[in-house]
Amino acid sequence: MNRVPICLLSAALTFAPCAVAGPAKDFTSLDLNIERVHRALQLPGGIAVAVVHEDQVIHTLYVGMADQATTTPVSADTVFYIASATKPMFALQTLLAEQRGELDSAMTLRQMFPHLHADGIDADAVRLRDLLVHTSGISNPELGWATAYTGVQDARSRRALAYRSSADPTVHHGQFRYTNIGYNLVGAWLTQQPGPSWRDRLALWIFAPLKMQHTTASVRYAQDAHWPLARPYSWASPDPMRPLYLVKTDNTMHEAGGVLSTAPDLARFLAAQFSASALPRAAIERSHQVQARVDSSWLDFAREGYAWGWYSGRYQGHRLLHHFGGFPGFHAHLSFMPDERVALVVLVNEDVTGPKLANLIADQVYATLLGQADVDTRMAARFAQLQEQAGGFRARLAEQRAAIQMRPWTLTLPRAAYAGRYRHALLGTMEVSIGADGEMQLRWGPLHAHATGAEQADHVRVEFVPGSGQFLVFHREGDHVDALALDGMRFER
Repeated sequence: MNRVPICLLSAALTFAPCAVAGPAKDFTSLDLNIERVHRALQLPGGIAVAVVHEDQVIHTLYVGMADQATTTPVSADTVFYIASATKPMFALQTLLAEQRGELDSAMTLRQMFPHLHADGIDADAVRLRDLLVHTSGISNPELGWATAYTGVQDARSRRALAYRSSADPTVHHGQFRYTNIGYNLVGAWLTQQPGPSWRDRLALWIFAPLKMQHTTASVRYAQDAHWPLARPYSWASPDPMRPLYLVKTDNTMHEAGGVLSTAPDLARFLAAQFSASALPRAAIERSHQVQARVDSSWLDFAREGYAWGWYSGRYQGHRLLHHFGGFPGFHAHLSFMPDERVALVVLVNEDVTGPKLANLIADQVYATLLGQADVDTRMAARFAQLQEQAGGFRARLAEQRAAIQMRPWTLTLPRAAYAGRYRHALLGTMEVSIGADGEMQLRWGPLHAHATGAEQADHVRVEFVPGSGQFLVFHREGDHVDALALDGMRFER
């Protein structure tokens, strides 16, 4: 644990101790609340917190384990996967490229993908900007699976997958619907353009100027540099102390979720949103401008608009921009109040209780920064409530797992008839095997799952992504199984 305030200087290579401008804020009760809940719930992962005021990091806290197997604690050096909290960075590098005259955010989808023809998509109306602010009205589950989970893709197949985009049946062009696909489509287009890759642009245009020295879009780079990487854990796992099997590789680090970073580095990024930095001010301010109307919320956070990679809304009576990131075993929280010039980073390598803890941490941090009354009493009650609710939640999870295992099988042929290799021209091969005990196992690139029963005929439930089950359907022709389908993607035998 570290409670020593540290000064964030955008031009410096290191952090140095300094005084906090204005009345000092006391975060002692926050630290005690976090430590108490973490200890009581025996959470497998850890938490990194950094609080920013002006250009200073005024408080940090590091609790729990980055890696249970090696007993490595979370520290200022721990590198976390931040998932969709990548989006503000990718959107900003796009605005920086436009400022340099390298692209035009008003260019149409037709200009990006000249041969795209899909019912319901007006490629002459959808613009690059729509792709980054989630108003394109485009769906593409194949591209989403390839970039985020399987990694079975390269520049050629990604472009081919981009051409398989279709109209999203739930929204039309101009309506907001949050997905990764717009960012993935911009990335697929960028791979065909001259100049640095999106990863290199992030490094050259954002990470290096801000001295984010432990931030990268490459897993291999972090591993080769021997950075201490947080392992992914889940309180919902049958064995919470064992890391989840699904880990990121360079092939699954993508434009909508492809950055590894530390709490101090992300504090630099947030401070640059409202303090003088090496980044062009015009691009920063433009990235905060709301582009799409939103009417939703997530836990305590109202979402009234979406800017360039940032949600915008009122929080505790003040304007707040934020983006969170979630992936099996991880939760990332980035938020800031531009008018009050305060910000918060919360990184957790646990995906069930982690988001709820981050939500309470934000409540107490901002209430403290804003000088609200009775913060300690109110927040002690909220943390205690979370601790109380968590016990019941864990029991419900166990019941749900048992119920899933007890579902009857409804296959219409002997299980051996389903074994084999099923291929998709752009997504690779899915292999189905039957063990000696009759268990059905599936493999798809780095993904694997044990199937369980389902109510509909020739359906099985699979959980390629931990904590997220889906139904897979087998298609048969007479007594022969000739294909399977998952999320609308058909694999031929």
